Amino acid sequence: MVMMRAFRVAALALLAIFAGGCVTTTEGGFKADRKEEVARRVDAATQYLQKGNTEQAIVHLRRALEIDPHSAPVNETLARVFAQSGEYELADQHFRTAIQYDPAFSRARNNYAAFLYDRGRIDDAIVQLEQVVADTLYEKRADAFTNLGKAYLRKGQTAKAEEVFGRAIKMDRRQAAAMLELADINVQHGQYPEAARLFGLYRAAGPQPTPRSLLLGIRIARATGDRDNEASYALQLKGLYPESDEYRTYQAMPPAR
Repeated sequence: MVMMRAFRVAALALLAIFAGGCVTTTEGGFKADRKEEVARRVDAATQYLQKGNTEQAIVHLRRALEIDPHSAPVNETLARVFAQSGEYELADQHFRTAIQYDPAFSRARNNYAAFLYDRGRIDDAIVQLEQVVADTLYEKRADAFTNLGKAYLRKGQTAKAEEVFGRAIKMDRRQAAAMLELADINVQHGQYPEAARLFGLYRAAGPQPTPRSLLLGIRIARATGDRDNEASYALQLKGLYPESDEYRTYQAMPPAR
Protein backbone atom coordinates (compact mmCIF):
# COMPACT_ATOMS: atom_id res chain seq x y z
CA MET A 1 0.00 0.00 0.00
CA VAL A 2 2.78 2.35 0.93
CA MET A 3 4.60 1.48 -2.25
CA MET A 4 1.45 2.09 -4.35
CA ARG A 5 0.92 5.50 -2.73
CA ALA A 6 4.53 6.42 -3.40
CA PHE A 7 4.16 5.39 -7.04
CA ARG A 8 1.07 7.58 -7.42
CA VAL A 9 2.85 10.57 -5.93
CA ALA A 10 5.81 10.04 -8.24
CA ALA A 11 3.52 9.68 -11.26
CA LEU A 12 1.63 12.84 -10.39
CA ALA A 13 4.90 14.73 -9.97
CA LEU A 14 6.15 13.48 -13.36
CA LEU A 15 2.86 14.45 -14.99
CA ALA A 16 3.15 17.93 -13.53
CA ILE A 17 6.65 18.24 -15.00
CA PHE A 18 5.43 17.17 -18.43
CA ALA A 19 2.42 19.45 -18.16
CA GLY A 20 4.65 22.36 -17.24
CA GLY A 21 6.90 21.56 -20.17
CA CYS A 22 3.93 21.53 -22.52
CA VAL A 23 2.74 24.93 -21.31
CA THR A 24 6.18 26.44 -21.86
CA THR A 25 6.43 24.95 -25.33
CA THR A 26 2.93 26.14 -26.20
CA GLU A 27 3.66 29.66 -24.96
CA GLY A 28 6.96 29.70 -26.83
CA GLY A 29 5.26 28.44 -29.97
CA PHE A 30 2.51 31.04 -29.56
CA LYS A 31 5.07 33.83 -29.30
CA ALA A 32 6.93 32.48 -32.31
CA ASP A 33 3.70 32.31 -34.30
CA ARG A 34 2.88 35.92 -33.40
CA LYS A 35 6.36 37.04 -34.45
CA GLU A 36 6.10 35.16 -37.74
CA GLU A 37 2.66 36.64 -38.37
CA VAL A 38 3.99 40.16 -37.84
CA ALA A 39 6.86 39.47 -40.23
CA ARG A 40 4.45 38.12 -42.87
CA ARG A 41 2.26 41.18 -42.51
CA VAL A 42 5.24 43.52 -42.88
CA ASP A 43 6.41 41.65 -45.98
CA ALA A 44 2.95 41.81 -47.52
CA ALA A 45 2.65 45.51 -46.72
CA THR A 46 6.05 46.18 -48.28
CA GLN A 47 4.98 44.44 -51.49
CA TYR A 48 1.80 46.49 -51.66
CA LEU A 49 3.78 49.65 -50.95
CA GLN A 50 6.13 48.89 -53.84
CA LYS A 51 3.07 48.63 -56.09
CA GLY A 52 1.76 51.96 -54.80
CA ASN A 53 -1.18 50.35 -53.01
CA THR A 54 -0.97 52.11 -49.64
CA GLU A 55 -4.50 51.15 -48.59
CA GLN A 56 -3.81 47.41 -48.66
CA ALA A 57 -0.43 48.01 -47.03
CA ILE A 58 -2.14 49.72 -44.10
CA VAL A 59 -4.62 46.83 -43.76
CA HIS A 60 -1.73 44.45 -43.07
CA LEU A 61 0.15 46.90 -40.87
CA ARG A 62 -2.92 47.62 -38.74
CA ARG A 63 -3.25 43.91 -38.01
CA ALA A 64 0.48 43.68 -37.30
CA LEU A 65 0.21 46.55 -34.80
CA GLU A 66 -2.66 44.78 -33.05
CA ILE A 67 -0.39 41.77 -32.59
CA ASP A 68 2.71 43.75 -31.56
CA PRO A 69 2.23 47.51 -31.03
CA HIS A 70 5.91 47.85 -30.10
CA SER A 71 7.29 46.40 -33.34
CA ALA A 72 9.99 48.60 -34.85
CA PRO A 73 9.66 47.06 -38.36
CA VAL A 74 5.90 47.66 -38.36
CA ASN A 75 6.31 51.30 -37.38
CA GLU A 76 9.12 51.81 -39.91
CA THR A 77 7.00 50.35 -42.71
CA LEU A 78 4.05 52.48 -41.64
CA ALA A 79 6.31 55.51 -41.81
CA ARG A 80 7.21 54.71 -45.41
CA VAL A 81 3.53 54.23 -46.27
CA PHE A 82 2.64 57.63 -44.84
CA ALA A 83 5.62 59.26 -46.53
CA GLN A 84 4.51 57.86 -49.89
CA SER A 85 0.95 59.09 -49.35
CA GLY A 86 2.16 62.58 -48.41
CA GLU A 87 1.22 62.38 -44.72
CA TYR A 88 4.58 63.65 -43.56
CA GLU A 89 3.81 64.31 -39.89
CA LEU A 90 2.59 60.75 -39.44
CA ALA A 91 5.61 59.45 -41.33
CA ASP A 92 7.98 61.38 -39.08
CA GLN A 93 6.14 60.15 -35.98
CA HIS A 94 6.36 56.48 -36.97
CA PHE A 95 10.01 56.72 -38.02
CA ARG A 96 10.85 58.14 -34.59
CA THR A 97 8.73 55.49 -32.88
CA ALA A 98 10.52 52.70 -34.75
CA ILE A 99 13.92 54.07 -33.71
CA GLN A 100 12.72 54.53 -30.14
CA TYR A 101 11.67 50.86 -29.94
CA ASP A 102 14.91 49.68 -31.59
CA PRO A 103 17.75 52.25 -31.58
CA ALA A 104 20.01 49.75 -33.41
CA PHE A 105 17.55 49.43 -36.32
CA SER A 106 19.81 50.88 -39.03
CA ARG A 107 17.35 50.33 -41.87
CA ALA A 108 14.86 52.57 -40.11
CA ARG A 109 17.50 55.25 -39.54
CA ASN A 110 18.64 55.05 -43.17
CA ASN A 111 15.09 55.39 -44.51
CA TYR A 112 14.35 58.14 -42.00
CA ALA A 113 17.45 59.98 -43.20
CA ALA A 114 16.24 59.72 -46.81
CA PHE A 115 12.87 61.10 -45.71
CA LEU A 116 14.53 63.98 -43.84
CA TYR A 117 16.81 64.73 -46.81
CA ASP A 118 13.83 64.92 -49.16
CA ARG A 119 12.09 67.28 -46.74
CA GLY A 120 15.13 69.58 -46.72
CA ARG A 121 16.10 68.70 -43.13
CA ILE A 122 19.73 68.06 -44.04
CA ASP A 123 21.23 68.45 -40.55
CA ASP A 124 18.77 65.93 -39.13
CA ALA A 125 19.51 63.54 -41.99
CA ILE A 126 23.23 63.76 -41.28
CA VAL A 127 22.65 62.90 -37.61
CA GLN A 128 20.82 59.71 -38.61
CA LEU A 129 23.28 58.73 -41.35
CA GLU A 130 26.31 59.18 -39.12
CA GLN A 131 24.79 56.59 -36.79
CA VAL A 132 23.96 54.28 -39.68
CA VAL A 133 27.50 54.22 -41.08
CA ALA A 134 28.79 53.48 -37.58
CA ASP A 135 26.93 50.16 -37.76
CA THR A 136 29.66 48.00 -39.30
CA LEU A 137 27.26 45.08 -39.79
CA TYR A 138 24.59 47.00 -41.71
CA GLU A 139 24.18 45.36 -45.10
CA LYS A 140 23.61 48.67 -46.93
CA ARG A 141 26.40 50.58 -45.26
CA ALA A 142 27.96 51.61 -48.58
CA ASP A 143 24.64 53.13 -49.67
CA ALA A 144 24.51 55.01 -46.37
CA PHE A 145 27.99 56.43 -46.97
CA THR A 146 26.88 57.63 -50.41
CA ASN A 147 23.79 59.25 -48.93
CA LEU A 148 25.89 60.86 -46.21
CA GLY A 149 28.22 62.27 -48.85
CA LYS A 150 25.27 63.83 -50.68
CA ALA A 151 24.07 65.38 -47.44
CA TYR A 152 27.53 66.82 -46.73
CA LEU A 153 27.57 68.31 -50.25
CA ARG A 154 24.22 69.99 -49.59
CA LYS A 155 25.83 71.59 -46.54
CA GLY A 156 28.87 72.69 -48.55
CA GLN A 157 31.16 70.33 -46.63
CA THR A 158 33.04 69.12 -49.71
CA ALA A 159 36.04 67.62 -47.90
CA LYS A 160 33.82 65.42 -45.74
CA ALA A 161 31.79 64.46 -48.80
CA GLU A 162 34.93 63.37 -50.67
CA GLU A 163 36.01 61.22 -47.75
CA VAL A 164 32.74 59.34 -47.37
CA PHE A 165 32.22 58.94 -51.13
CA GLY A 166 35.66 57.33 -51.25
CA ARG A 167 34.72 54.95 -48.45
CA ALA A 168 31.50 54.03 -50.24
CA ILE A 169 33.41 53.12 -53.41
CA LYS A 170 35.97 51.05 -51.50
CA MET A 171 33.16 49.07 -49.90
CA ASP A 172 31.15 48.59 -53.08
CA ARG A 173 32.41 49.13 -56.62
CA ARG A 174 28.81 49.48 -57.76
CA GLN A 175 28.29 52.81 -55.98
CA ALA A 176 27.75 54.70 -59.21
CA ALA A 177 26.27 57.75 -57.51
CA ALA A 178 29.36 58.19 -55.33
CA MET A 179 31.62 57.85 -58.38
CA LEU A 180 29.66 60.50 -60.28
CA GLU A 181 29.74 62.92 -57.36
CA LEU A 182 33.47 62.44 -56.87
CA ALA A 183 34.10 62.94 -60.59
CA ASP A 184 32.12 66.18 -60.44
CA ILE A 185 34.07 67.38 -57.41
CA ASN A 186 37.35 66.71 -59.23
CA VAL A 187 36.14 68.66 -62.27
CA GLN A 188 35.37 71.59 -59.98
CA HIS A 189 38.92 71.34 -58.64
CA GLY A 190 40.35 71.15 -62.13
CA GLN A 191 41.66 67.63 -61.53
CA TYR A 192 40.60 66.20 -64.87
CA PRO A 193 42.69 62.99 -65.02
CA GLU A 194 41.24 61.84 -61.69
CA ALA A 195 37.80 62.96 -62.83
CA ALA A 196 38.21 60.88 -65.99
CA ARG A 197 39.25 57.83 -63.93
CA LEU A 198 36.23 58.14 -61.68
CA PHE A 199 33.90 58.76 -64.60
CA GLY A 200 35.25 55.59 -66.19
CA LEU A 201 34.38 53.67 -63.03
CA TYR A 202 30.93 55.26 -63.10
CA ARG A 203 30.33 54.08 -66.67
CA ALA A 204 31.62 50.60 -65.85
CA ALA A 205 29.08 50.37 -63.03
CA GLY A 206 26.44 50.49 -65.77
CA PRO A 207 23.89 53.10 -64.66
CA GLN A 208 21.38 54.61 -67.06
CA PRO A 209 22.90 57.84 -68.48
CA THR A 210 21.33 61.00 -67.12
CA PRO A 211 21.49 64.52 -68.53
CA ARG A 212 23.85 65.48 -65.72
CA SER A 213 26.18 62.52 -66.23
CA LEU A 214 26.35 63.06 -69.99
CA LEU A 215 27.16 66.75 -69.65
CA LEU A 216 29.82 65.93 -67.07
CA GLY A 217 31.26 63.33 -69.44
CA ILE A 218 31.40 65.94 -72.20
CA ARG A 219 33.28 68.35 -69.98
CA ILE A 220 35.77 65.73 -68.83
CA ALA A 221 36.32 64.44 -72.35
CA ARG A 222 36.85 67.95 -73.70
CA ALA A 223 39.32 68.83 -70.91
CA THR A 224 41.33 65.65 -71.51
CA GLY A 225 41.25 65.91 -75.30
CA ASP A 226 39.10 62.80 -75.74
CA ARG A 227 37.21 63.86 -78.88
CA ASP A 228 35.59 60.48 -79.53
CA ASN A 229 33.94 60.27 -76.13
CA GLU A 230 32.97 63.93 -76.25
CA ALA A 231 31.14 63.34 -79.52
CA SER A 232 29.55 60.15 -78.18
CA TYR A 233 28.24 61.81 -75.01
CA ALA A 234 26.98 64.80 -76.99
CA LEU A 235 25.10 62.52 -79.36
CA GLN A 236 23.50 60.64 -76.46
CA LEU A 237 22.52 63.89 -74.72
CA LYS A 238 20.87 65.17 -77.88
CA GLY A 239 19.15 61.88 -78.63
CA LEU A 240 17.93 61.06 -75.12
CA TYR A 241 17.34 64.46 -73.55
CA PRO A 242 16.92 67.10 -76.27
CA GLU A 243 14.69 69.27 -74.05
CA SER A 244 16.94 69.16 -70.98
CA ASP A 245 18.72 72.14 -69.42
CA GLU A 246 21.95 70.17 -69.79
CA TYR A 247 21.55 69.93 -73.55
CA ARG A 248 20.90 73.66 -73.76
CA THR A 249 24.02 74.20 -71.64
CA TYR A 250 26.01 72.04 -74.04
CA GLN A 251 24.70 74.00 -77.03
CA ALA A 252 25.83 77.23 -75.38
CA MET A 253 29.36 75.93 -74.76
CA PRO A 254 32.08 77.39 -77.02
CA PRO A 255 33.38 75.00 -79.71
CA ALA A 256 36.26 72.75 -78.73
CA ARG A 257 39.64 74.04 -79.81
